Amino acid sequence: MPARPHAASRARRSASTAASRWPDMNQHSLSDSQLANWQFDNIRSIADIAPYWATKTPDAIALIDGDRRRSYESLDERSNRIASQLIAIGAGPGALVGYFGKNSIEFWELWFGASKAGCALAPFNWRCASAELVQIVDNAKPALVVVAAEFETVFAQVRDGCSTHFPIIMFGAEDDAYGDWLAAGDAGAVTRDVDADEIGLVSFTSGTTGLPKGVATTQGNFAWSFLCTALEPALAWEAGDVMLMAMPNFHLGGSWLCLYALLNGTAITMVPQFDPDLCIDAINRDRVSMAPIVPAAIQLLLDHPRASPEAFAALRSIIYFGSPIGATTMMRARAEIGCDLIQVYGTTEANFVTILRPEDHFTDDAAILASCGRALPLCVIRVVDADGHVVPAGTVGEVEARSPMAFARYLGRPSATAEVWRSGWYRTGDLGRMDAAGFLTIVDRAKDMIISGGENIYSAEVEGALGKLPGIRQCGVVGLPDAKWGERVTAAVIVDPAAGLTDAAIIAHCRTLIAGYKVPKQVLFLEALPQTPTGKVQKAALRKLLAESGA
Repeated sequence: MPARPHAASRARRSASTAASRWPDMNQHSLSDSQLANWQFDNIRSIADIAPYWATKTPDAIALIDGDRRRSYESLDERSNRIASQLIAIGAGPGALVGYFGKNSIEFWELWFGASKAGCALAPFNWRCASAELVQIVDNAKPALVVVAAEFETVFAQVRDGCSTHFPIIMFGAEDDAYGDWLAAGDAGAVTRDVDADEIGLVSFTSGTTGLPKGVATTQGNFAWSFLCTALEPALAWEAGDVMLMAMPNFHLGGSWLCLYALLNGTAITMVPQFDPDLCIDAINRDRVSMAPIVPAAIQLLLDHPRASPEAFAALRSIIYFGSPIGATTMMRARAEIGCDLIQVYGTTEANFVTILRPEDHFTDDAAILASCGRALPLCVIRVVDADGHVVPAGTVGEVEARSPMAFARYLGRPSATAEVWRSGWYRTGDLGRMDAAGFLTIVDRAKDMIISGGENIYSAEVEGALGKLPGIRQCGVVGLPDAKWGERVTAAVIVDPAAGLTDAAIIAHCRTLIAGYKVPKQVLFLEALPQTPTGKVQKAALRKLLAESGA
């Protein structure tokens, strides 16, 4: 393994920092190929990534943003300048730096610079309403926020509504305030010890059930995740790989998953937000080999007029998350893209904890295809009843996870943190069942389970049946109040107009696949469904929408 170069940070392993907080090489047996993907002697924290590759491959391209490029040497130098500027205003370990903008080179420069200074990065969701953002930013209490010029007016209003006071640095504007701010910083390396307990990232949950919570993840959590990916053959990297960043930077798929490209010294090409046309442009222009996207995005790529095997020729794997892939979409992806399919399941708090590997997608077992796979290396999952007792294989219960990647705490919310931990296990709030071979199937969010006529109905199971009917592009199933049944199963669907589907045809289709009491009693045709930026249907918002429409 190469000798460790002079880096911006040097991870401390002392009596005051428990060894268990950093991965221990001596506890793991790794092959040569896995060791090549795990530079723990050289990279123990996010702060070490740019300095290591700036020394090893300084001219290699790290970031591609349209016609803009950043080499590893440039990324290292510019993040040093950011670190020095943060330190100059007193922002160090324990401080938080905000980012408000779409996917860009500046996001990565700021994250690496913040880590070098000991700060946490908090990417704020630019799709949130101003009132939501005021609460989120006040919770974060940032020392500084870097804001894209397109959001200057919006974020100025947010700052005016906050009780917290902080400066704003604008990027992308004609006056280039961000560039001037960087230029005034010191390009020299910031040499300091990095503690495993330092917070490296604060990700705000998608807010499907209330105000988003700030999930604080440590540098030690990231170090363990680096080992996890090195131990997983399906996530191995190859020389010349290029990863597409199309998911939002405030989501795991846009931050954690894409970080692994830079960890391995390869390149990220990014689009500001998911757009099938821009994605196909980037895939072709930059020979993208790995793409982390949600199933809904796969469907949009397949439906694009320019979709063809030639358009996706460089892709060797799609990593999808957020939901299982529909059978029709999976078969089309195999035929029209021809790359490996990998599913990962996790939460903002636990990171990814399971994987459905490429070979698992070639089974004839429908139950495995409907699952989210088995536990990733270093992760343990279990399904329990209300009292925390493990239930028999095949029985539905709450999914709990334990891994060294799991988050440290919710920002400023100790009681909420305590609520989701049970004897060292993170309570996901998802309902699922696990078979004897360890394959986990998510059936619903605990809060979204429908009780109709005294029967428990899992919306994911009904949605799975709907997804098998050609012509249904997207669906969401909720329970609405019903005088007879307590709740009635209601399906909201977006359909292909050319399919000519009727509510009677959809209900008849479901009757062939699921028990009668699970079949939707009502089907509503919508133009759009309320969803998170990563494509998950917001059930609370959908219920509200349907109730207000008189459904």
